[in-house]
Amino acid sequence: MQVDTFNTVWVAPHDADSVYAKVFPLPLPGTDRVMNMAVNASLIFPGRLDDERLIATFRDSLTYYPHFTARLNIKGDDWWLGAGKRGIPIRLQTTDDPLNHHPTFALAPTQIIDQVSVDLSGASEPDWDEPMLQITVTYCPRTNESAIGWSHNHILGDGHLVMHFLGAWSQYYQGKEPLFGRPTYEKYRNPHPPAEYTNNPETHDFATRHLPHLKEIHPPDQYAEMEKVASDSTTLVELLFSAHQLERLRTIADSWVGDSVNGGSRSRTAPQDALGAYFIATMNRCLEVPITRVMNTVTSRGIKNPDYLKPGDWRAPGHFATGNNIYQVYTPTLSIEEASSIGAVAAAIRKSVNEARQYEHAKRVFAISEPISARLAREKTFYKGWDDGLFCINAMGRSDGSILHFGFGNVRMATYGSWPGILRCFPAPSVLQLDGSWIWNGDGLIMWAPVPTKIHDRFLAMVASDLNSNAFPVNIATREMEAQEKIRRARARL
Repeated sequence: MQVDTFNTVWVAPHDADSVYAKVFPLPLPGTDRVMNMAVNASLIFPGRLDDERLIATFRDSLTYYPHFTARLNIKGDDWWLGAGKRGIPIRLQTTDDPLNHHPTFALAPTQIIDQVSVDLSGASEPDWDEPMLQITVTYCPRTNESAIGWSHNHILGDGHLVMHFLGAWSQYYQGKEPLFGRPTYEKYRNPHPPAEYTNNPETHDFATRHLPHLKEIHPPDQYAEMEKVASDSTTLVELLFSAHQLERLRTIADSWVGDSVNGGSRSRTAPQDALGAYFIATMNRCLEVPITRVMNTVTSRGIKNPDYLKPGDWRAPGHFATGNNIYQVYTPTLSIEEASSIGAVAAAIRKSVNEARQYEHAKRVFAISEPISARLAREKTFYKGWDDGLFCINAMGRSDGSILHFGFGNVRMATYGSWPGILRCFPAPSVLQLDGSWIWNGDGLIMWAPVPTKIHDRFLAMVASDLNSNAFPVNIATREMEAQEKIRRARARL
């Protein structure tokens, strides 16, 4: 993109010293020391944003969410988030290039670590006063469109927080109050579960079943080379599903009446379950090595805390908690027959998520992950989260993107960054029409996922044939009935 003009404004909260004193420092758990990821997104609007109002209301938003101004501090094995005196930079720029996809200048996550990995007892402030959030606001006069680009280091928190912050900023820009409650900091301040170590056989077995990604650790250069090899062999696909298509896929998934593995009751398929299951079942029609296991990223926010908890016990955080309140959930390994069925895959996904979002399970995950994650951050090593036969789903389909319109009534949202073997799912953006108008896409979903380049064309042709056919959804339902019958026959042979 050719940038014609730009200037950068640094923005801090109102009465910053007083705000910072109430929030910082925040001790950083090992599970929040996520060094090798950034969260990148853009909002695109059909008109020009007012720069002065945007800056003023960004200040309001930082006062409501001062956590986003944090700087990373490291001293020995102690990591914490502290106040940053300069606030956050907003880069204001113009361009004549269309804003179909407009990311910020993405933060390089490991560079943040390198810049502050010093003993702060002898460091001057510039050595560590490096913001972990960048904002770029771009206006295109030719199309009369504006974009807000967002990039933050994952150490600050997960995508849930981004939606809340941008929602508050949108409300302030319109002269309204935030729709969500004030952020809370229990992830940092409340007791953590007592650490568990994998030299205990029972803990080792739990980690092998539920946290296998923490067993394969690589130094940075090796990890980067493996990620490059995996990325070079795939092509990112972007698929948009309407609410009508999703509801039909959910109905097809729910036609599988039993659990995916052992029989039993099951919950109604969520839209993102159906989308992920359709993607995997369709991929398996093309792959030589089928996907037989699914990893989901889920949140610990809102998990019901048991009545028997005592003071000092770990408690699952509330809905407005800051930080990385997420963890990984794995299905059991499915048979080849089950992995070809939308219903069987969707049932396995939903069952694994429901089981993992129980208090005792989540507590063990954090108890085991904490010492491992702290060691990975200290050694600057990374776990490998992808493999043949495994696909990961990071779904934020329940996030309400419609509140991010900044008064324009419509917004197109895009996210950036592609990791091997990860399907990312968000509320569908408004669709730009040929006449320049935008149409809201209802309760649809948009997904991005890397597909092996050698099957890319065949996979997209299958999706187009399925969803664009006059026979939809009967064509998929018929294939699903055949897949379910193969499961029954295979089980009968056991």
